[in-house]
Amino acid sequence: MSVPVEPDFAIAKMGDGEDPEVFSIMCALTNVAFNQAANTTDRYRIDCTKPGIPPSRKVFVTGKQWDVTASGVFSVDEIDRFNAALGVRKNYEIEFRQRDGTDMGILLGTYEGAAVMTANNVTVGEEGTAEVTLAGEGEVVWTVAP
Repeated sequence: MSVPVEPDFAIAKMGDGEDPEVFSIMCALTNVAFNQAANTTDRYRIDCTKPGIPPSRKVFVTGKQWDVTASGVFSVDEIDRFNAALGVRKNYEIEFRQRDGTDMGILLGTYEGAAVMTANNVTVGEEGTAEVTLAGEGEVVWTVAP
């Protein structure tokens, strides 16, 4: 029997912009949604030999995009770093991992790319939560772990 290889958790990391670049975990953001989309526009073309038939749709891909939403517990220690990153183009890594009883688990693979943090949301109450949104820019690269 063959079963899928499933990640148990994801880690979002932010680059520091230095050379060489160092990526550090965006602490307490334990839920990560990685989304890719093809943007399209529809055009309808009539068959000139059958003008009485409704035209058929032709789909044109106008672009591709990727976005990340990471959420979790609100960590006061991250306020300055997340505020400084809001609206700034930075490099990010999203690691998919499996739990195996070790501190970091098993790395399955990593998405890497430049993105702009477009939202930094915090909720304070009985359970403080945080959520950041990253709008990917350019290509995103997937690398399978060795």
